[in-house]
Amino acid sequence: MSSTPVVLYQLYCEVEENQSFSVQRSSTSVLESMLRSRFISRENGLLVLNRGFHDLADRKVVADLKRNRNTLRDFSERLARSHTCDLIMVLNTHASALDGGLLYGNGKSTSLPAMVEHVLGDRRPTDQFRRSILFVVCCGGFVEHSMEEMREIGHKFSAVLAFGAPALDPILVMSQFVCSVADYFILGQEDLWPAIRHSLKQEVMKHTSVYVAKHGDIYRVSDAPLRRRPNGVEVRCCRQLAKYMGCDRTGKVIKFRCQVPNHAGPRVFRVEVHVASAGHREIWGGKGGPRYLLERVTVVTR
Repeated sequence: MSSTPVVLYQLYCEVEENQSFSVQRSSTSVLESMLRSRFISRENGLLVLNRGFHDLADRKVVADLKRNRNTLRDFSERLARSHTCDLIMVLNTHASALDGGLLYGNGKSTSLPAMVEHVLGDRRPTDQFRRSILFVVCCGGFVEHSMEEMREIGHKFSAVLAFGAPALDPILVMSQFVCSVADYFILGQEDLWPAIRHSLKQEVMKHTSVYVAKHGDIYRVSDAPLRRRPNGVEVRCCRQLAKYMGCDRTGKVIKFRCQVPNHAGPRVFRVEVHVASAGHREIWGGKGGPRYLLERVTVVTR
């Protein structure tokens, strides 16, 4: 395990006051506990900054964020001797299904770049830290509408990860995926793609796709079993899942059958399986085990 000092900075939305249970707050504790367990007997190498918020524009919150920026700067420059410190940042909030805006207060939303700048100021994590990763833990409305924002902020971090599920389970994602990526990529110092690949679990991938922004490009990792979603999306006909009928000898074409009896026309149809393409598409796994599809996503600039 790397001996590099680490900063964990988590912000989580608590719009409803006096909640007996907060999914966002509870999910942040999972990652914090994992990291603290890795820094037993060398606690001065870990800085944990957690901040729940009802409104990020509140004066008290703004003052706390400023103090956190100073604390973060002092830690990275003094203890870590500048640029040999790593950052894990988590924005755990809600996203608008209409425009992908991230909730920062009651009924108020903003863009990802604006929220990151509000929290970190004008500092670029890539200039301040050796490795930096941002997890945007919110529902899929964000990636559906805000890919350009994700690509923009991706230039400021080593990597930015977000999720495509329309109703994301933060506790599942944080405990079964985010912790693993942080463990491999930050603590284990593995390259990003092996770290992500080692972290994929069926419980998570059946729930959500994963989006990754890196060096100005966006990638999507999807569950891709040949019998149900060979190209990363469910094979449907007449708004129902189609029935798998089998592959041809090459394994590149799969037959499916529409399960709606009154389907108009032939009910059997064929789907051509996407193949690996250098720089654009990779197939991970398969051959009796879980199969995942990594694809570069085309971002349409508005």
